[in-house]
Amino acid sequence: MPSTTPAAAQRLAGPERRAAILTAATELALSEGLAALTLRRVGERAGVASGLVAHYVDGMDALVAEVFARISGEERAEVARVEGVAAVVRTLTDGSRDAVTLVWVQAWAAAPGNAELARAVRAEMDAWQGLLEERLREAGAPDPAPVARVLLGMIDGVNAHGLADWRDRADHAPLLMRALESMLGLPLDSP
Repeated sequence: MPSTTPAAAQRLAGPERRAAILTAATELALSEGLAALTLRRVGERAGVASGLVAHYVDGMDALVAEVFARISGEERAEVARVEGVAAVVRTLTDGSRDAVTLVWVQAWAAAPGNAELARAVRAEMDAWQGLLEERLREAGAPDPAPVARVLLGMIDGVNAHGLADWRDRADHAPLLMRALESMLGLPLDSP
């Protein structure tokens, strides 16, 4: 009986095989969204049988949560290197991150049925709010926490709208900066 594992798949030690499966799942989520993460599809992407994927993950709910946290965490680390509120807003709303936005939208939708994913979503939202609070504090905001929470919602909203090509994306950053300046009552670094 022929093997279900492709001949090209090399033998890897457990941790390396798990890392390769996680990388394949992350690539699949970024190219097609979290909804594409199934044992079969991840196995195909990793070049292994779906049974091997099942062996190396603690269930699909856990894998989806881990992939989501990895994608969001990597984006957050990248954005954390951006200085200034306006630059962060521009970076997050320029339309170049649609793959990550789709992952977020699907994570919010799937979270009620996946407790592990819901925990990961909450943790990432807290981490993103922390990053925005830091940038707002640097800009002179006296009470950045509530403003960061509203800004996070505005960024998520315009990016979700962008997935449907609603409105010109070039308007997003200036619109959000005007709203921020109005909320704070102080001028910020303009986009």
